[in-house]
Amino acid sequence: MRRIVMGSVILAIAPLSVIGVVLTSTSWGEALFLALTLLFTTTLIKEWRLDGYTPRAVFLFVFAGAAYLYGAFSANSPISFMPVALVGALLVMKVRKHRVSAVMLLAAGVAALGAASLLTNPLTSALVVQFIIVPAFGTLYIAAVVFVGELAWRLVREAERAKEIESALAVAEERARFAGDLHDIQGQSLHVVKLKAALAQRLLNHDPVRANAELAEIRQLVDDTIAKTRELTYARYEIDLVAELENTRALAEASGMRVSIRSDLGGDVEPHPLLAHTLREATTNLLRHADPTWVTILASPGGVEISNDGVPAGGEIHPRGLARLARRITDAGGELDFVQQAEIFTVSARMAPRSAALEEARADEGERR
Repeated sequence: MRRIVMGSVILAIAPLSVIGVVLTSTSWGEALFLALTLLFTTTLIKEWRLDGYTPRAVFLFVFAGAAYLYGAFSANSPISFMPVALVGALLVMKVRKHRVSAVMLLAAGVAALGAASLLTNPLTSALVVQFIIVPAFGTLYIAAVVFVGELAWRLVREAERAKEIESALAVAEERARFAGDLHDIQGQSLHVVKLKAALAQRLLNHDPVRANAELAEIRQLVDDTIAKTRELTYARYEIDLVAELENTRALAEASGMRVSIRSDLGGDVEPHPLLAHTLREATTNLLRHADPTWVTILASPGGVEISNDGVPAGGEIHPRGLARLARRITDAGGELDFVQQAEIFTVSARMAPRSAALEEARADEGERR
């Protein structure tokens, strides 16, 4: 973008400069001097940047001003105001406040330098136009060109920065999603391993057969956790709601809760996998952060609801895992709510069944075609 802006400014100013040199120069030497001055000052555009300016810019501004003052005294080369106007415009653009006033002051300064021609030459309307009016309005034109170029440059840079921020947020969101899924897989599994290991330890002396069975289940659970973690790594991780219901029943009963499950699953209608993630997250919260005596689960192809009495009176719950999951469900077109009433905490999620979602997607695609 920097090169495009520089090229646009040069294209907007250079042709007028060339025409002015050709029309106003009275000799080849004067034309060569003007051309070299313009070329010398134009090199500053290559060092143009949005943040600050090089010390050489001040030197070029003084040099170009002196060259224009010499041309005004001799009443030759009225077009020689363009170098000082260009360098001055680049410097003025760095003024953050009162920029318009600064531009007007620059134009007045260039006109004042041109007015020096009246000190050594008779006052004529042509002289006023050539060395005062044209330089003043020419300076305003050059400042406008520089301003538009710099504005476009800033807008593009801000857009690029916004795109970088958006990309960083997308990466962070994906990492949060991955961390949430990893928490769902390993957090619950590790808690179950802890419960079964404690049970196996108690059974080891008086019921070694059952203890061995518990240890075998622990090993199987660890193998399943490793497999699911590998699936998650390769973005193939999905949970089946029916299997998760049975898993929740076994875990809740092993923890001493009364479990009531009412399910309307089956047939060709497949519930969305995020409903199973909701059940797993709610179950993990039950096992790790609550102490309920009962849990009730309602499951259908379009939603799941989990209620329990594990919240102490007056206590507050801050379900960060559910909050992350709610964003994922919302992005997928569903809803997730969690409500606390006295000692009862309820989590409910509603999503279109997978078959219905696929039909809607196909219908939308057909309409677009």
